[in-house]
Amino acid sequence: MKKLLALSLLLVLLCVPSYAAKPDKDIVILYTNDVHCGVDDNIGYAGLIYYKHEMEKLTPYVTLVDAGDWSQGATIGAIAQGRYIYEIMNACGYDFAVPGNHEFDYGWSQFENFAKNLKPGFHSCNLRDLRTGQLLFAPYKIFTYGDVKVAFVGACTPESIVKSTPSTFMDEDGKYIYDFDGDKTGEKLIASIQKAVDDARAEGADYVFVVGHLGEYEDVTEVWAVPYLAPRTRNIDAFIDGHSHEVTPALKFQNLDGKEVVVTQTGTKLKNVGKLTINTDGEIKTELINSVDGRDEEINAVIADIKARFEGTLRQHLSYTSFDLRAMDDNGDWILRNAETNLCNLAADAMLYSARYTETGKADIGLYNAGGIRSNIMPGEITFNDALSVMPFNNTVCMIEVSGQTILDELEHGARLMPRNSGGFLHVAGMTYTIDTTIPTPVKTDEHNVLISIEGERRVKDVKVNGEPLDPEKLYKVASISYVLLGLGDGHVFAGARMIEPDYASASDVFARYIKSFERLPEKYREAEGRMKVIQ
Repeated sequence: MKKLLALSLLLVLLCVPSYAAKPDKDIVILYTNDVHCGVDDNIGYAGLIYYKHEMEKLTPYVTLVDAGDWSQGATIGAIAQGRYIYEIMNACGYDFAVPGNHEFDYGWSQFENFAKNLKPGFHSCNLRDLRTGQLLFAPYKIFTYGDVKVAFVGACTPESIVKSTPSTFMDEDGKYIYDFDGDKTGEKLIASIQKAVDDARAEGADYVFVVGHLGEYEDVTEVWAVPYLAPRTRNIDAFIDGHSHEVTPALKFQNLDGKEVVVTQTGTKLKNVGKLTINTDGEIKTELINSVDGRDEEINAVIADIKARFEGTLRQHLSYTSFDLRAMDDNGDWILRNAETNLCNLAADAMLYSARYTETGKADIGLYNAGGIRSNIMPGEITFNDALSVMPFNNTVCMIEVSGQTILDELEHGARLMPRNSGGFLHVAGMTYTIDTTIPTPVKTDEHNVLISIEGERRVKDVKVNGEPLDPEKLYKVASISYVLLGLGDGHVFAGARMIEPDYASASDVFARYIKSFERLPEKYREAEGRMKVIQ
């Protein structure tokens, strides 16, 4: 169930841990999550640092933390594979950071660059090298404010494996070599978090906050989400959360000790800045700040300088549109993760169209996963910046040949969470299908949410390719991104696939080239065409 708490300027939780010391001055923790390259969206980094300086006028104890997913989501991230974003974050002076699943999107080597070059580095109590059994990063860090010690424990969602690219976490033989202590019960993750908390307490921490990229209710695995974890742990004062993009000023849960623990999350793209205060009475208060009175000029200048490096390329004209193309609604909520949209049809058509540039020259089906499309296109001129904003990942396009049966299985896997949102939901070109959500999903997955089998009545029905019923025994040529077809992205397997054309272009270039083939986008893209029917 989605629990979206109404945004207000101030919503507080007051509690006084019985074991906690009282600081001589207020301790202020400012927190961000899921910025997704929104460097000057909404409050923006410049507004954040302006507000930080305002807090520093009131107390010397101000700390800035981030709960992940900053490197991907817009052109400024994609064009330099996240480097520009950590340059901005370093200028902001972050003190503590946890990797989100999208910090792995540019591959393991770039992730290591992030860990090396982001000034606070990364902390995580559950990112583990399976070859040694050891954690890759320190699980927590303790900050001292006068006589009071505060520990921040880092925690990453085990969903990182399928919500980035699973092959990133494997060796050349396809064996997992990195993991996030995830299992189907949640017990491994609980144990890892609790050990880090206990160790921090033993080291003298008066307060312990888990900074996690975990999520609450929206589009997350229940046993790895904070509402499941918080009541099953102890000695945690608050969860500063991310991953699910929910606006959560304060959720309250009772922990194993019967004490109240607060969970808070800011939403996405700096629509809010989180503020946690430990006052001089030892009370903990959380609030979301949704506006500030100014901007820090130094951070403004850093962002302007970075944008000047690539803005000429981004202004390249592609086409025009008289209508908007949608991935999300006006509130920023995803539409495409459980429904067909005109933008997704355009993206899938681009995959199908791209095959004509290969030696093979033709595909039967084009696919695109919902999680790979990240922005709307609004009426007016369409530029290369729009194409990169829609497809900001470092994805490449390939073509495989695969059986109709495998295609049926992958459509089923993509629809398994319907009507809930899913990044693995598949949008199609050259085909149509029906999803009957009144039937329980027959999909079975492993502990990483990767498809294992289909057992039971199928939800996906009436599948047609170019108007003809799909033949399970026939081989079809499919064009899409390697993330989905080969990389186990979103848990898709595409068993038995034979490579026809290896990675022949970037997804954003393919998308841009298709758009550029039209002087003006045709009317067929004004509305969704009915490529998929949903029975509810």
